[in-house]
Amino acid sequence: MCWFDSLDLSKVSDADRFRILEYAVSKLGRARVQEVLRVSRITMWRLLNKQVRVDDDKLRVLLSLITQKEFENLVSAKNRLRALGILRDDGTVDYGLALEVLAIARNDEYLKNAILRFVSQEFREDLKKMLGVNFADVVLRWDECFETFLRERKKRRRVVDLKTVAYYRNLFKRRLEGRTLGEELV
Repeated sequence: MCWFDSLDLSKVSDADRFRILEYAVSKLGRARVQEVLRVSRITMWRLLNKQVRVDDDKLRVLLSLITQKEFENLVSAKNRLRALGILRDDGTVDYGLALEVLAIARNDEYLKNAILRFVSQEFREDLKKMLGVNFADVVLRWDECFETFLRERKKRRRVVDLKTVAYYRNLFKRRLEGRTLGEELV
């Protein structure tokens, strides 16, 4: 099974077909591509001058001449998704396949991190609403647990001096005690 067997060739645009033809000619030479396609010199000239469409059979032969990586570089991501059947002609997404990609991401650490980074950057506010995380209206109070955290569990520059802890406590009580976090601080 070749890498391009899963592609729906009818979804590959004419511009992408021509780009693949041009790339194959630049890679292998006009004579070699003409020989592999089994077309005359005139038909080859018509193909290269966009007078004749590169049909599915010729496209399949051209795809056998290039690697999958070369195909991905030549064809835009949106058109690749369309050729794979993930993106339909009307612009809607095949949710089953999209969810399958997300299911695969559970096992692939790099893909999982890329998806999480994208989602956190693009949908930050939606995520906050969805998770119910709203730090606005939180009232600040000094707690003994926070003091323990400063002395024992803080990662960088742990506070070991009791005078420093007392200074932080007094500063907190003077400036922050009883204040409410606003949405702009979150």
